[in-house]
Amino acid sequence: MYYLWHIMSVTVARTAGFCWGVRRAVDKVVYEIKKGRGPFRVYGPLVHNPQVLEALSERGVLCSDSPWDIQGGTLFLRTHGVTREERARLQGLPVNLRDLTCPKVGRALAIAGARASEGCDVLILGDSGHQEVKAILSCTGGKGIVIDGPPDVDALPDLSRPFLISQTTQSTENYRLTFEKLRERWPTCESENTICGSTESRQAELRLLMEKADCVVVVGGQRSANTARLAAIAGESGLPVFLVENENQLPAEGIRKFRRVLLTAGASTPGWSIRRVRARLLEIQGAGRVSGLLPSLFRSLVYSGVQVPLAAVFIGLAQQEVLGGAGWLGASLCAGLLLWAFTGISAVLGSRNLEITSQERQEFMKRHSGILFPIYAAAALGATVLSFSLGGWWIPSVLGAVVLFFFYCLPLTRKPFIPHGFWSIPGSREALFTLGWGFFLSLLPALTLTHSGGAFSMFLWPLALMALFFARSLFVDLVDLQGDALLGMDTLPLNLGGKRCRSLLLFCCAFASAVQVAGWATGLLPPCSLGFIAAPVLLGVGLISLERDLFYPEIGIRMVADGSLLAAGLFPLLMCRTTS
Repeated sequence: MYYLWHIMSVTVARTAGFCWGVRRAVDKVVYEIKKGRGPFRVYGPLVHNPQVLEALSERGVLCSDSPWDIQGGTLFLRTHGVTREERARLQGLPVNLRDLTCPKVGRALAIAGARASEGCDVLILGDSGHQEVKAILSCTGGKGIVIDGPPDVDALPDLSRPFLISQTTQSTENYRLTFEKLRERWPTCESENTICGSTESRQAELRLLMEKADCVVVVGGQRSANTARLAAIAGESGLPVFLVENENQLPAEGIRKFRRVLLTAGASTPGWSIRRVRARLLEIQGAGRVSGLLPSLFRSLVYSGVQVPLAAVFIGLAQQEVLGGAGWLGASLCAGLLLWAFTGISAVLGSRNLEITSQERQEFMKRHSGILFPIYAAAALGATVLSFSLGGWWIPSVLGAVVLFFFYCLPLTRKPFIPHGFWSIPGSREALFTLGWGFFLSLLPALTLTHSGGAFSMFLWPLALMALFFARSLFVDLVDLQGDALLGMDTLPLNLGGKRCRSLLLFCCAFASAVQVAGWATGLLPPCSLGFIAAPVLLGVGLISLERDLFYPEIGIRMVADGSLLAAGLFPLLMCRTTS
């Protein structure tokens, strides 16, 4: 059902979302939080986006408009810069001062100061009330003049050496027209374009994409200058423009009549906000074509993870065909229920520690935790009961896993959750669940249900399965790196970096495939086991889609991730059954 919506025309600008300067500032704040040198304050709002500020506030980073009495801790300087007078006073405070001024803004400050010292009459194109413009103006030592655009040129006094610079988020077209107007009056007028490259590309893409749109939706803070500029540029085209901060502000009736919607966002808009607005737009457009109940039910099933036990059963039955033996259905069901319970309970407890959420699944877990927790607990109980029917090593293995998982979850029950010990090790969560999948779903059944007698073949499936599940975990964690960082989640991709994580994901997919090919080539595994390769291939294709679409819908990512587990069992099972 979801993909029926997806074919509707909602075009997302690739330049939408965090610019380099905002991403840099947020990363530095997160780094300082990890060092623990609090309390943390920002002199004014770090960026003009309420969602980012709320996320930082939940982590103890508060705004302060008057930090002069602060004693100790860390004080951040906002991305928009501060005036020279403020900077001199702030440097005398007994705090750990961290300057987060965007380097692009810093360049404008330096140019303004240098040209003013040379005797130029510095003209600043921008919003006089904006913090960045105030900071630039202070660097001119009282020799600067703020103008809004071409109409202000005629009102300027006689100037001996006019020099034009701009607020970094100014409209490129307004800058061009203003400079042309200045050259008409002062042919020797000089200028230096200080508009941020990200701003220029964002505006250029908007102008290009508007030609094929029926309306434009701009996502960003109401106080954001660059967001307002995008809305103004879109408005100049005559297209209907909807400026919203989140998906709840979208007027359904007003947008439903437009088929081709262009979605863009300001430089301080987090990715999760863009993703949610996009999903809501698709819902609005599809409201007349698809019933809302079925898609909602489908999302609920996917986010709750009911496909996990099903995938486990398929994988177990496939292994029965490949490795032989009997009793795989009960064993794989036991493993599937146990693994589903572990992943579900940890997700519920983790969501309870989040005041705000960046992902739909986090929100789903938090909203339905009262229903989901008993279901997952019942799944764990069911796995325990099944282990007694299986007997042997299954009883101590399952009981031991339940006890260990209990201690694993204890830190999650404390609010706020502060990672320490095991939790502070990067990749520990991914490694633990990967080992769990390999052991309970493949290695333990192979040891207890087959007559391989320690043959090397029984270790091939666990190896391939663990590599696949580790790749699947990395794929899911790539949904929203910036959102995870803001909310204090310490995923492996955040520690490795997105590029290295993608390389590791592809390596794991290649390794899982290579294991199966080696097993077939050496005669240890039958040819039908090669159906397993469909799973890593699906993840690889999903990664390519994720690279092409920066705001890929989360439900689609979950479908690819868990679809790879289903494919790992279903394809070899079908191939073995049809060739036998």
